Amino acid sequence: MSAALKVAEAEGGEALTMRRVAHEIGVSASSLYGYIANKEELIQLVLEQIMTEIPLPGPGADWQDMLRSWGRDTLAVFRRHPGVAGLTLGRVPFGPSLLQGTERMLASLRSAGIPDQVAAFAGDLGALYVAAFAHELDVTPVAEPGDFAAQAGAWLKSLPRDEFPNTVALADQIVAGTRYDRFDWGLDVLIRGLASYLTSPPTPEAHWPASG
Repeated sequence: MSAALKVAEAEGGEALTMRRVAHEIGVSASSLYGYIANKEELIQLVLEQIMTEIPLPGPGADWQDMLRSWGRDTLAVFRRHPGVAGLTLGRVPFGPSLLQGTERMLASLRSAGIPDQVAAFAGDLGALYVAAFAHELDVTPVAEPGDFAAQAGAWLKSLPRDEFPNTVALADQIVAGTRYDRFDWGLDVLIRGLASYLTSPPTPEAHWPASG
């Protein structure tokens, strides 16, 4: 799968086709179909390959520390392989590596007392957050984040104060922090939300799935 990964990293996930990978290897597309059934199987194999780079959660680890480490480790893998994060959006990679990680995560959450339905949904929500964050970095790279933040902050401060009093007042805070500061903050929001279920069960307003 190294050739497929090379294509995705260089040209983006949308370029990952059977024909393009066959060309990268130097064979005909028909030859590749002898080993891989279709594009979807090709993508699943690529995702499985990068999932092996994500360390498995250690047994007995604090569930909040485990989720933070998993989020940061997963983002780091996506950053090492630009173009791949977008491939996870809209599909579920159910390879052996993901299943092993999911099993460890579920065990940690359930042992901590997180309700079963919350634990069952947590992995999907967390994976969507990390992948979407990584994909945004892939498709909208900012060469000089510090310069961009300064320019954006100056523009926000220039808005009419009588019309946008709160935006002007919080301009520095709106553009504060690095992208990784914002990523960790997002993880903290998700983890705090999960922790709230230890004492407050889901309510009907959350449109929680009915049991049974």
